[in-house]
Amino acid sequence: MPAPLRNNPNAPTIPTTPTTPATNTAPATAPAAPATPAAPAAWGTTGPAPKPASDGFRNVAASVTGKVAQALGGVKSSPYDLVPGRYPALVGLPQVLQGLSNSPQGAAAAGKILEGFQKQTGIAIPPAVVAAVKANPSALTNALEVTPQQMSGGIGALNQAYRAGKVKNPEPRKDLLPQKFDLANIDSVSYPRPKSELKEVAPGLFTGDVASNVPDAKVKQNCVFSEIFQRLSRNPTAPADQKFEVAFNGKSYTRMEDFAGALEKAGYDVSVRFDSRVANFAALKTAVPGTNPPQFVDVAAPLMVKTGIKDASGKEAVVPAAHSEMMVSIKSGPNSQGPKLDATTRFYQGVSGTGFFPAEVHADSEWLGRTSSPTIGGKDALKALSVAGAFTDVVEDAAKRLDLYADGYGITGVCNDSVAVVQQAVTGNATQYPLLMNDDVLLGELKKRLSDGDRTGDATYRSLKKAIGDLPSDTRPNPSAQRRALQSLPWEAGKEPLQSTVDARRILGG
Repeated sequence: MPAPLRNNPNAPTIPTTPTTPATNTAPATAPAAPATPAAPAAWGTTGPAPKPASDGFRNVAASVTGKVAQALGGVKSSPYDLVPGRYPALVGLPQVLQGLSNSPQGAAAAGKILEGFQKQTGIAIPPAVVAAVKANPSALTNALEVTPQQMSGGIGALNQAYRAGKVKNPEPRKDLLPQKFDLANIDSVSYPRPKSELKEVAPGLFTGDVASNVPDAKVKQNCVFSEIFQRLSRNPTAPADQKFEVAFNGKSYTRMEDFAGALEKAGYDVSVRFDSRVANFAALKTAVPGTNPPQFVDVAAPLMVKTGIKDASGKEAVVPAAHSEMMVSIKSGPNSQGPKLDATTRFYQGVSGTGFFPAEVHADSEWLGRTSSPTIGGKDALKALSVAGAFTDVVEDAAKRLDLYADGYGITGVCNDSVAVVQQAVTGNATQYPLLMNDDVLLGELKKRLSDGDRTGDATYRSLKKAIGDLPSDTRPNPSAQRRALQSLPWEAGKEPLQSTVDARRILGG
């Protein structure tokens, strides 16, 4: 088990793991992606998402499930077993893996899924397990169950592999707005919609996203505001001649809190809330047999987190890994002054960077669930934006200084940590699980900023420092883990798609 991540703030370290991924499990470059299949009409990157499967698929799924159960006989249950009939347009991972076992391409497809798991988590899978999965893809479900300690150790291994030249950094996001941008020009600015695409990993099995049915004009505003917030976040440490400026109603702004305050004074509603859903780790989909153009349904394949919390019989609560995000909403009203602005952005730390991302680009799947905190407006919403912006800048600076993989993803936090820090700073309470942040890295960066003689952002930096110190690490037992693990379940009781989640709710006391 790796050492706990809470240690000497004066000596930032990168957590290590007993096993650094071998070159063959963490290649320097991703394997060649399978060719993207020709796009049927329903796959348009800006058009409506493919329609959910019709009720006719209910019978198909039930038939497949019944045949698989009959074939497996007395095989033990899996954490990926679905609650029968609860989400008809959802296929269970065990059923898909059993189908792969009977396919000539099954071993290769299972290997690609496992390879993607290792590349994203850094967790080294023993060669014997890799061989077992390729021989019998159904064994893959066992490899997708991890502990917070394994997740933390895997992140440390990714950073070691990155420094050794075995893995490459993800491509950074590109800025599309000019250094000085006037919101009066938002309608004329060129900002293409991000692509939604599917790639085939095996006959009939795909990975990726389909486009949402949100109009392009709304997605464009979401994208523009995401970049504005992101670039304002970087300004505190940017050279004077490289600071981003956004003009609104005749005035220019370079600070997050000033711009957000100006929007509010001009009659726009600025609000935030803290959301959580299942992290759709593999983003697997399968086509409904006989549909043309194809209709796609999801395969329930989340990363499963072993909490270490057990009931009296010794059964452990295993929860699907959650994805957290702070949703930021800008809404115009009847008295709003200036251009009509209605945008939704998301804040979190991801592999592609920390900060603000456009919302509503891809279609959401019902089975992923969603929980939302009460909406926060006014001064608290502006504080949340300021803390999120400061967190973004601090993380990016720390990642550059320490040469961390993926802008510090994992070492400086994952999505749950980044959102928990803001929620803790604003409300005094956080609900995310699991938390993996290495406090030392960011506390060292904050200490420098609070002692540099510049008082501009001290209040925000102090709030950020206190929130980080108040939050626990789930790499070791802590008093709030059970509560937060329960709160991470993004469904009300009776809506869980997985039987293991039903069991986890009971074990966790929900």
